[in-house]
Amino acid sequence: MKEQFALHLEKHFQEVFEPLIPLQKTIRQRIWDRFLELGLAEKKNAGYQYFPLTQFYQETYALGKREEIPQGQIAALIQPECRRSYVVFVNGHYCPELSDTSAVPSEVVILPIHEAISTYGHFLQSRLAKILVEETDPFAILNIVLSQNGLFVYVPTKIQIEVPIQCLHFLSSDRPTIINPRIRFILGREAKLNWFYDHHCFKDFEYFTNGVVDIALDEGASFEQYGILSSCPPGWCFEATRVSQKRDSQFKSITCTTGTKGVKQDFRVTLMGENSSCELKGVSNLSQNRQSHVNILVDHQAPHCRSNQHFKNILGDTSRCSFEGKIYVHPKAQKTEAYQLSNTLLLSDTAVSNSKPNLEIFADDVKASHGATVTQTNPEHLHYLQTRGIRSEEAKQLLLASFGRDILSQVPHQAVRERMEQHL
Repeated sequence: MKEQFALHLEKHFQEVFEPLIPLQKTIRQRIWDRFLELGLAEKKNAGYQYFPLTQFYQETYALGKREEIPQGQIAALIQPECRRSYVVFVNGHYCPELSDTSAVPSEVVILPIHEAISTYGHFLQSRLAKILVEETDPFAILNIVLSQNGLFVYVPTKIQIEVPIQCLHFLSSDRPTIINPRIRFILGREAKLNWFYDHHCFKDFEYFTNGVVDIALDEGASFEQYGILSSCPPGWCFEATRVSQKRDSQFKSITCTTGTKGVKQDFRVTLMGENSSCELKGVSNLSQNRQSHVNILVDHQAPHCRSNQHFKNILGDTSRCSFEGKIYVHPKAQKTEAYQLSNTLLLSDTAVSNSKPNLEIFADDVKASHGATVTQTNPEHLHYLQTRGIRSEEAKQLLLASFGRDILSQVPHQAVRERMEQHL
């Protein structure tokens, strides 16, 4: 099955490769060679130990194509705060004609990646060279190989975007489809951006989304993202987030999901500059046989940096989740503060949770902790609510809602927060 899967990927590569100009072909061939060097993911690869790879490799997909999406359907899904600050992807293709960024400051550059290359090629090529050396996830490399029309966002020095930008990913096809959205952010010194994204299916079909978000933060820059991972159950959703942070920069991510055949989040955050910080948090509420898996590496390379990871899962029926997190503290990263926690609430005897929190510390002046808990609903808490006149099912729903609310309450935009709570 794995060999057949690889053959289909090679066919897709040739389909993307042929229309390119010679320079683009040279770059794309180097990336494909890197993918072949890494090979398809196996259980031994970081983040894949608990992922159902055997089932995943049984699928075959066509390459994602543009589909027509009525403008009226798009308008109904835009959050009130984002009426004139949203971008649209259809099956992994960025669609500027369906997007509206008129509320975003004119200094901000929002372009298809293939157009940005002519002006910002230095940024893009230097980052690509680094990826070819450092990236170890084969599917993050595959995203570059098969990406056809990604998005480039550049926020210049000291430009602070007050309104959040919403990114809508639309999935629609009549056949099993592989979808490769790619977004590249560069934030200049003291720039600021809030980003909200979600997924919507217009047809019930098999799919594999393989998205990558690549973020570079200059000194004092701030980037916050709030995301709803695919709400379309009959597919696979991979999302790789790569972040590099310079001095005094801040990165924050809060995501939620109700799962699919397999949701996989992969975070790699590098704190390169002193006094930079990152927060990675998420909530999943899984039922039936849905799955969600999180893999994290936070690399503390500089002193006085802070990181905080906190993920919560609610598991029912035969659902599964995993959390594999690593905090790596280099010898020169003194005065580091790094925390990591995974909490799981089991609603079924057949649900499965796996947690592997991990610290590797080579500095001697560090505050750090890591932990994982797995528990069931407390009968005493249910009894307490029932004695106050709350029916059994409503009492249970209250307890489940409160379990994840401490994370979702940290989403500052009310409409976005309510949308995430509604999804869960």
